[in-house]
Amino acid sequence: MQSAVHPVQSLLARLKLRHLHVIQALGELRTAARVAEHFHVSPAAVSKTLAEVEEVVGMPLFERGHRGMRPTEIGREMLDGASIVIRQLGRMAESLHAMKEGTQGQLSLAFRTTSVHAHVAQAICAFRESHPNVDITIVEGGILELIDQLDEGVLDLVFAYDDPRFEQKSLRRAPMIAEQALLVVASVNHPLLEKKRLTAKELAEYPWCLPVQGGRMLYHLQAAFRALGEAPPTKGVRVSDVSMTTRLMQTADFLAVYPQHIATQLEQEGLVRVLPFKLDRKVEQVVAVWNGALVSRSAAKAFRNYILDGQAAV
Repeated sequence: MQSAVHPVQSLLARLKLRHLHVIQALGELRTAARVAEHFHVSPAAVSKTLAEVEEVVGMPLFERGHRGMRPTEIGREMLDGASIVIRQLGRMAESLHAMKEGTQGQLSLAFRTTSVHAHVAQAICAFRESHPNVDITIVEGGILELIDQLDEGVLDLVFAYDDPRFEQKSLRRAPMIAEQALLVVASVNHPLLEKKRLTAKELAEYPWCLPVQGGRMLYHLQAAFRALGEAPPTKGVRVSDVSMTTRLMQTADFLAVYPQHIATQLEQEGLVRVLPFKLDRKVEQVVAVWNGALVSRSAAKAFRNYILDGQAAV
């Protein structure tokens, strides 16, 4: 006697990839007409596909309203799963294409802090020796844009200061650099370097390369000065780029603030001097972030393992 097919197996056998694509599109576009236009089919075809999926699932996936379709609870669950399946299939297709072309796949990285630039640059060069055919791309973007790219699976790894916006169930984090003290640096010939004792009030009177408005470093700088009972510095130039900051400091006498890792690196390169002044402030740890809901591309997994294990410790 033949055993009955398990309900889960039955559901999987009846679901098609086109079903998932239509459900995902309905979740984004909200109407059958817009989805039909997107896929170049008729609205009736979209409605028929939705009816097929709802029959397979056995429950409504969307509520119909005058503002369009809204996913039900089970609809939201299916949208989350469909998104992961579609992205994972895209990643599999990409890997298969890479193998067919004789390459070792792709690796896409992004940075939101220069603290790890030197370390990751060394890791990339060492990694390329054993993986010469990996196509490595370094991209730029704001934190929310990079999170979207992680979510979509087009970005493999982000190095950034730890941030509440990384607290998503799909994202994984691993520490790279522990919390760092905030240091004040000066141009190499700055007159304050001749003084043995400095005050916050005195520092605030000089021109600074100030962090841009709304940035993490500006928040920490202002908080540190207020904790010392002094108004934060306001004179100088607002600049977010480290290379431009160091160029300005080589051209004229400026002060700036950096996490210890960056300040020490710049001082070792002879670009700045660290002032003997303590700011009782630390910046968040630097973390590596990736999408744990997707199976990592083989090149990305290999690089992440390399940079996070003992061989590449910061």
